[in-house]
Amino acid sequence: MKKPILKKVMALSMAATMLCLTACGNAGTQSEAPVESAEKTSDTTAVVEAKQGESDGETVTIGVWAEDEQKRLEAAVDGVEAATGVKVEFIQYPSDSDFWDNIPAQIAAGTAPDLISCTNEHYLQYIDQGLFESLNEYIDSGVLSTENINEVAMNAWNIDGNVYGIPYALNPGIFVVNNDMWNEFGLGDAYPTTWDEVLDICKKVKEEHNMPALCLNVQEYHLTNYALSFGGGWDYGNNIDAPENAQALQFLIDAYKEGYIITPTELGLSWDGAVLVQQSALFSTAGAWYQLTFETEAPDVELKYLAVPKGGNGNGGGTMHTAALVALKNPKHLDAAMKVMQFAFGNENLYKATVEVTSVIPANSEYFDLYREQLPDLAPLVDYLETSQPFAYPTQSKKFADRLISLMQEALMNEESTLTGQEIVTQLAEEFGNK
Repeated sequence: MKKPILKKVMALSMAATMLCLTACGNAGTQSEAPVESAEKTSDTTAVVEAKQGESDGETVTIGVWAEDEQKRLEAAVDGVEAATGVKVEFIQYPSDSDFWDNIPAQIAAGTAPDLISCTNEHYLQYIDQGLFESLNEYIDSGVLSTENINEVAMNAWNIDGNVYGIPYALNPGIFVVNNDMWNEFGLGDAYPTTWDEVLDICKKVKEEHNMPALCLNVQEYHLTNYALSFGGGWDYGNNIDAPENAQALQFLIDAYKEGYIITPTELGLSWDGAVLVQQSALFSTAGAWYQLTFETEAPDVELKYLAVPKGGNGNGGGTMHTAALVALKNPKHLDAAMKVMQFAFGNENLYKATVEVTSVIPANSEYFDLYREQLPDLAPLVDYLETSQPFAYPTQSKKFADRLISLMQEALMNEESTLTGQEIVTQLAEEFGNK
């Protein structure tokens, strides 16, 4: 993919006005699931800065906002002080919005964490603001190794020739089926591999059971899975108005108007998993986080994990969601931070914890078999990595996502709307495209 030429680094003091990082989907605490932002608290900055001020020259701080994220990173750095002489302290923010609201100002004030855990969804705007440190020097010198790290995941963190993060966890977009409902409805042994086949099942379920079969959470994560599966994608703002993107959105608009799609909002629910838990739909685009949710809320329900179906002339496949360790710009202890990263990626604890704590695929291919062995129900997800692609949102990704959601909500839920998929992507290209 062609990636955008990033703008010159702006003054860090201006970065404090950046929009918060907010993805969408599961409202739980799992770091690998796109999550809604929690309400901000007023004392986050003071607490974080106080902790940072206590650090000495050989203490590296790591910023996180999810408990499970801290657990697996704690496992990754277990023994680091004895091995390197560097002590590690964690700074946990109440939510992702607190995290991103505070980080820019803290960088400018010299009080930010040295390292952070970050995903590849809305990261470009922060790279564009000059908030992340390039890791090229440390990779080229051999301090940091990217050997056996999934190539697609690494490419997502290589922007204009600079590597800004090393991924350690992968979560491919998938298509999940409530298999109990599937069997109850007598839908057979052949699961859908194309969106046309999904549509045929939707028609059958509508006729025989008077209910929509497909759940659509109208959020950028899910809409991007559809765009990619039709052979499109946002291409970092270079190809927003591609006909494949228009076709994907039009497919959803038409299916919704035919009564084949239900949204969580209409049911007063926060995300698509809740819709499947209460059996108000048969399937949805999803991720590995479904497994833990169903184990907690619906342990007797069997799920079937499929590749995202193919649409149009596309080859199917969905998003590649990655978590990476990132060094913030000009940390006080950059060399010490690199020792911590070297230690974390140089032992098995990080990858084992990625599996055991969050049921997510380790980014290092040497641990794929471990994932398959420990999570046999999720084993097919490893194969789906081959057709997964980065989100590739435009640089102003949060504004883009908000606009995409707004336009799709208008097209779906306003009975008088005449918006088409092509008109939506044309508007988005005019506002956010690089052309």
